[in-house]
Amino acid sequence: MFHLAKSAKYISLIFFSSFILFFSCTTVKNYPKNTPFTFSNKITLNGEVTKDEKKRLEAELYTYWDDSLRVNSILQFGIKTIIKNPPAFDTAAIRRSIVLMNSFLQSQGYYNTEFSSKKPDTTTKKDQKRVHVQVNVSLQKSLKIDSVSYNFLTTPPIKTIALKNKKETRLKKNATFTKALISSELDRLVALYRKNGFYKLTRENLYAEVDTSDASLFEFSLDPFEQARKVAESALRRKLNPTINILIKQRETADSNAFKRFYVGRMTFYPEASFEKTPEVLMKEEYTYVDKQIDYTSKQNVPIIKMKPLRQHTYIKEGSLFNDEYYYKSINALSQLGTWNQVDVFPVERKDSGKNIVDLNFFLTPANKYSFGYDLEASRNSGSIISGNLLGLSNVFTLRNRNVWKQAIQSSTNIRAGVELGFTDTILQTIQASISQTYSFPGFLFPLNKKRARQLDDYKTVVSFNASYTDRRNFFRLRSGAVSYGYEWKRKNHSWIIRMVNVELYSLDTLSGLLKAFETNPFLRTAFNTGYVISHNATYNLTYSDKKNSKISNNVRASFEIAGPLLLPFQGLKNKVYQYAKIEGEYKRIIQWRKTALASRIFAGFGYNYNTDPILGQSLPFFKQFVAGGPYSMRAWGIRQLGLGSSLRSDTSSVFRDRFGDFQLEGNVEFRFPLATIGGVKVVSALFVDAGNVWNIKANAADEQSQFAFSRLGRDLAIAAGTGIRFDFNYFLIRFDFGYKVKDPARLTNNGWMSIKDFEWRNKEFDNSGTNASSVKRNNFAIQLGIGLPF
Repeated sequence: MFHLAKSAKYISLIFFSSFILFFSCTTVKNYPKNTPFTFSNKITLNGEVTKDEKKRLEAELYTYWDDSLRVNSILQFGIKTIIKNPPAFDTAAIRRSIVLMNSFLQSQGYYNTEFSSKKPDTTTKKDQKRVHVQVNVSLQKSLKIDSVSYNFLTTPPIKTIALKNKKETRLKKNATFTKALISSELDRLVALYRKNGFYKLTRENLYAEVDTSDASLFEFSLDPFEQARKVAESALRRKLNPTINILIKQRETADSNAFKRFYVGRMTFYPEASFEKTPEVLMKEEYTYVDKQIDYTSKQNVPIIKMKPLRQHTYIKEGSLFNDEYYYKSINALSQLGTWNQVDVFPVERKDSGKNIVDLNFFLTPANKYSFGYDLEASRNSGSIISGNLLGLSNVFTLRNRNVWKQAIQSSTNIRAGVELGFTDTILQTIQASISQTYSFPGFLFPLNKKRARQLDDYKTVVSFNASYTDRRNFFRLRSGAVSYGYEWKRKNHSWIIRMVNVELYSLDTLSGLLKAFETNPFLRTAFNTGYVISHNATYNLTYSDKKNSKISNNVRASFEIAGPLLLPFQGLKNKVYQYAKIEGEYKRIIQWRKTALASRIFAGFGYNYNTDPILGQSLPFFKQFVAGGPYSMRAWGIRQLGLGSSLRSDTSSVFRDRFGDFQLEGNVEFRFPLATIGGVKVVSALFVDAGNVWNIKANAADEQSQFAFSRLGRDLAIAAGTGIRFDFNYFLIRFDFGYKVKDPARLTNNGWMSIKDFEWRNKEFDNSGTNASSVKRNNFAIQLGIGLPF
């Protein structure tokens, strides 16, 4: 029997290897028979450039192949390449490709590039004539910037502003000269001028002149040999160290106002604008309600909005120099209020006391005041049972009011109901329902500085109320109510959420399953207790792309919550209210290629209970603790089924196996690639690795393996690997992931690592003494259903 099993393993290995070799070939479909076609193309790049620069240039150069030299290939199942509809090979296309590549390299500052191409190789396979094309690119030294001059700008204010802000120029000495760099500098200058009153100045009014001549050649000499020597030395210098001088100049224009400053005149709001009427018609109409204040005027027939939110989100003042940045910021701020479908501005130029004036007329097209929405969603892995973590579908009904009390206040009422499904003995694990009411005020109410707030984007005050009910079948029922007051704002790609006060009230019913779990794991009782939360919290989010590669996107999220500091004067509430500090940090990075992507994520969360009460002070309340496992976390484990550390207490429990911890570390890496397109639905896949765990912070004498310790981190770390299939319907994505426990802290043999020699899909569990429990088996894998990407 042993030899038979061993032989079966070798046969399976040989079969699998043959399968990979068979499908890892390249297949050509719909090719021109007995006609040469491009099967492969290659670019060999040489030159004194950095490794990263070489990689970037090679990737860009491949996009400049002529159409008849492009290879339209698709990677199928991650191993098999399919070339579809290859065009007939055209020899002249090589020359066209070189011309396009050379133009691109010149735009990047490489003006002396040498190209060569080998005679294309042709291989024949049945009726296929496969052509292999190769182009060799030899880069010479790139052109460097030697100097930049603004002295040729003829309008005094234009010249003064340029010289005053010269330090901000993108044209630095010894920087590589590129057309994109010149374009960027001209854009910077135009933006700078339009921020300083030059309302009519555009890119057409400025240009850059480049000069590569050597000044030493203009020195007068009667000796022809001396002059010849200078010419030879100049040519050598240009070859060894080519440089360029840049002159920024004004272009003559028929518009005499292009280089004149404008001042802001009257500002008028038309909150009842419609798409049916032009601005000219709306400006001439008579209105029954005209609110004329010092800097602003509002014209309405049926007053739908008061002046305060309009003034508060307009950043331009009458009499000030026109500022293009504040002009567009005002348009964006009014649009982000949510009260308007569209915001348009109609400027009118005029002269007043010798000054150029531009009056601004804001036409606001109202959105429907009320709207109703219905959504299906799946919550992410948040580590909080209150905020969700549902595997399955959740229904959300939303009622919105976009203009409460005519103040552009946004009201949102949400009713949410969902279920949590598991693939264990009990399929329906959790039922959850909640109702919430949120009011978003357009601006900062007390006590923040309102003047400083005008420097921010989309700033608001948020007041919310929430009531929820959670039924964890046979274990507990949790009822909660919460109210919070805080602020939200953005600044470019940064966003902040501050909750000045957050009050949460909880009522917990412990059911028979949880009471039995307390008998075998008394430490659970410290997390499942009743108390109140009075906290303050803040969340920061940053999204950005790499400066050198826009295809790489990054996201940083950090949050902090502290509960209980307001209770110091009220010692009578000390043992009724939780006192803890909790911090989270997350970093995501996605490298996007033409068809594939590499996504990675790192998460760390830490919570500490500083209450001295023997019950409330042992750990965070369970609804604030961290959990791992499920479709959005460690995918080889069921939801809340990983941890704590390498403890076996929850694994051997026959009633309650959920794990909650005060500390979590997790990292994920996922390579995403397409498989096929079926009926307009993109079928994609991924290979992933997850690593992490959750732990307790405070010691538990009855379960020492659950506490975090650096000395045991290697032993406690869980590792999963797997693959999945995703159906992308554009508006949502359905995901099935299969994960295998490569390293399981609950697997005491082989230090937790899987054994290739003794590979098993299921194995016997270990009890607390480290011996096998013969009656219980556990899966070494999990199949996860999710909606949307895991991270």
